[in-house]
Amino acid sequence: MNIGYYNLTTTTKHGGVESFVWEVARRMADAGHRVTIYGGRGDVLRDYPQLQIRQYRFIAREVWGRSRILRRSLNLLKLLERLSMAATALPDLRRAGHDLIQISKPYDLPVVAAARYRGPRLVYNSQGTDFFSGDRFFRRTIDAAFACSRYNAAMVEARYRIPLDVSYNGFDEQRFHPQPADAGLRARLAPDGAPLILYVGRLVTFKGLDYLLDAIGILRDRHTTPMPRLLLAGNGPHHAQLVARTQRLGIGAFVTFLGPQPNHELPHYHAVSDMLVLPSTDHETFGIAACEAMGCGRPVVAAHTGGLPEVVRHGETGLLAAPADATALADAIGTLLGDAALRERMGTAAAEWVRAMFTWDRVVGRVLHSYETALATGAGRE
Repeated sequence: MNIGYYNLTTTTKHGGVESFVWEVARRMADAGHRVTIYGGRGDVLRDYPQLQIRQYRFIAREVWGRSRILRRSLNLLKLLERLSMAATALPDLRRAGHDLIQISKPYDLPVVAAARYRGPRLVYNSQGTDFFSGDRFFRRTIDAAFACSRYNAAMVEARYRIPLDVSYNGFDEQRFHPQPADAGLRARLAPDGAPLILYVGRLVTFKGLDYLLDAIGILRDRHTTPMPRLLLAGNGPHHAQLVARTQRLGIGAFVTFLGPQPNHELPHYHAVSDMLVLPSTDHETFGIAACEAMGCGRPVVAAHTGGLPEVVRHGETGLLAAPADATALADAIGTLLGDAALRERMGTAAAEWVRAMFTWDRVVGRVLHSYETALATGAGRE
């Protein structure tokens, strides 16, 4: 097949959607398909020479947001950002002769609809709920759709009234696997030998990091011994507010902002950490970060929201806590901190679970089923 993966942020940001595009595209190319990634002008690239990469100028949402009227709607800003890339990408998309074009956001539905006069089938891989006014108009252009979790599929089915398969996201089991801890790194991060709690992801409000900081404050007030250190790996617009909250709570000695970490460095941080915490309050449709931590043999404390309960098995591979509840989060963290045998048992089970369910090879098998559906659906329309 000749496949196009069209998603602006693939080459501009780190995240679950972006990892999905890169890894599925890579394996499709390895299987002999002709693969092109279409993304925005950026420096987030992976050394996959078998892929053809096309990058285009775009007007970032922050620029559109300088207008007080436009910035009232984040979804509108994202739509305008995507459409600005389409101005130069659309001619290439039309000429490419793709059999299939896969998108990950509804914002790109109008773009691919405009490119379909030459016949490519449209596959929509839902990775969230970025709906916008008028998006339903384009739902009939979708030949097949799949979502990254049953939770996400239910929301899309309710909006577009189309059936969705579920193809969970994946992780790189060759990179994220149990390995010895780097004693030097652990000593640098916790010179007093304190436990290490890791968070990996964007620093944005819906990730629930305010509640995680509050939970660290609660653990301190409970005189938890030894007091853990929290490592925050990532960046985002909520960074300054989180720093200020850390200072206001008086927990600066227990929190380290690591900044964004390249994918190949993350296994080292998992190896020295005792657990991963994902305190999201909303919109968490899957959780690749959880898979990566569990692949490294680490238990996960996650909020019981979105698709996270489909990834983290409560009481087996980690613990689930009520979202937006700092006390519940502190209780779950405290339970794992106080029982090394439980952490070991859950970590072992976690590594087995993710290798059985969430490797990229398993993901690709499920994706191919959706591609076959798209081709059959399109043929039926001709």
